[in-house]
Amino acid sequence: MNKLQNIIAYICANYPHKSELTKARVTKLVYLADWFSALLDSKQLTEIKWVFNHYGPYVDDVVDAAHSSLGFKVEHQSTMYGTSKYVLSYSGNKDAIRLEKRDKDILNAVMEKTKTMYFNQFVDYVYSTYPVKTKERYSTFNLVQLANDYTAKKAATA
Repeated sequence: MNKLQNIIAYICANYPHKSELTKARVTKLVYLADWFSALLDSKQLTEIKWVFNHYGPYVDDVVDAAHSSLGFKVEHQSTMYGTSKYVLSYSGNKDAIRLEKRDKDILNAVMEKTKTMYFNQFVDYVYSTYPVKTKERYSTFNLVQLANDYTAKKAATA
């Protein structure tokens, strides 16, 4: 597995509410991990070039990575309202997930921060992040530069 696939597998293996791991939520969890990493370590966990589309930070890279690796499943389900959702899962060997401790720490922090949020709360949280609040729709996020900008603005107002 490549690094992105390891990140997705780690999320699928460790997120406490498996039925909530829709394509949108997993993608946004990866975005948050990249954002947290940019803030903390001045680098993203992934090499994704994030785009702010009409549904927030979204790229096909996450779902494509799951589709292209053994052990992942993207299953069509219905929500309690009867609408469609696609849930990601990982049934591969959890011992085969290869990530650095720091990567796991960041992913754990993201999951801990968001695990109690219903989907609308979760989306609101993602939309409250500095990149989404400051960039225009359909722009690309340079998360490391945005993290530097955010840190500098916070320091200037402290």
